[in-house]
Amino acid sequence: MEFQTYDYPITIKEHHLDTFGHVNNATYLQIYEEARWELLSKKGYGLDTIRKTGKGPVILEINIKFLKELRLRKNVTIHTKTLGYNGKIGKLKQWITDTDGTICNEIEMTLGLFDTKERKLVEPTKEWLNATT
Repeated sequence: MEFQTYDYPITIKEHHLDTFGHVNNATYLQIYEEARWELLSKKGYGLDTIRKTGKGPVILEINIKFLKELRLRKNVTIHTKTLGYNGKIGKLKQWITDTDGTICNEIEMTLGLFDTKERKLVEPTKEWLNATT
């Protein structure tokens, strides 16, 4: 299965900054999550689908690398790409580039599809895989 990269442009705003005048480390996780929800919603697997099916994404592990600081009013792009699935476990990569293509931050995460009724990981459904390709 071929997984495509989804791009989500964002401008760094005042509420993203910490007292050092750059994006706070915890804020990176928030803006990455914003980009993932945009992707899922556009692909038809938003919150309504999760509530209806009782199945949604759960993050199991995150590795984050801070490479270049992001400052106020910087225009950047968040890139999201599923790397693949092995059974119930998937790998996803996200990275942020500035306008000249420099990678400023990147994360790799391990995730799965969680059944909210059974309270366990399940095999990725066709609909879920379609939303992440």
